Amino acid sequence: MFFKEIDLDPSYSGQVDLGYVKRFGKFTFNTSAYYSQATDGFSFVSFDTGTTVNVNGQDLAVINRTPINLANEDRFGFEFTLGYRPTKKWNVNANFNFFENKTEGVTPNGLDLSNTNTSWFARVNNKYTLPGNIDWQTRLSYRGPSADAQNERDGIFSTDLAFSKDLFKDKASLALNVSDLFNSRKRTQTTTTPTFYSESEFQWRERSFNLSFTYRFNQKKKQERRGGYDGGDDGFEG
Repeated sequence: MFFKEIDLDPSYSGQVDLGYVKRFGKFTFNTSAYYSQATDGFSFVSFDTGTTVNVNGQDLAVINRTPINLANEDRFGFEFTLGYRPTKKWNVNANFNFFENKTEGVTPNGLDLSNTNTSWFARVNNKYTLPGNIDWQTRLSYRGPSADAQNERDGIFSTDLAFSKDLFKDKASLALNVSDLFNSRKRTQTTTTPTFYSESEFQWRERSFNLSFTYRFNQKKKQERRGGYDGGDDGFEG
């Protein structure tokens, strides 16, 4: 074993971002190009410890996965966001980000883990007011496949839903959130090193349903962040 403990140094980074915003009619268009560089960036590295354990009469290798300060990381890409609000009851927001990540570094035992990877992600948020003033909110997101020197990860697709209704003259709200509707938010990964190959699947949380009731005492509704999202990138509360 060549790693005995996790000992990470700070990583320092800088970024340049150039953006452009244009509004025309019911549309809002926002685009930007960016470049960032980080020194002593850390990455997770898998390695064979050289020891084995016996499981049901079979000797299995013990694999350790740990973060290390690898080296320099350069990342550049572009993104654009398009907002569309045809009526007061309907608001759509779409975001697309395409980027390339370049890593240069060697592990303490001399293993070269330099790598260049291109990937992308996209997200669509939709909010619509149904009859009865019921807010219906949906978020679709997809993170494209990615890879580094040791690992290849499949793309991840997920869908979140939220329904909310104001009650008692806007003094209260009833909200239903469905997180990961199709139970597809899973990370599937293959790891390849000079000494072993492995496949893994990880899911942060299975599909879940959450019903909540909120009553506001001496507080205006606009001061409270309601369940669901407001059309931004990260406002969805599943």
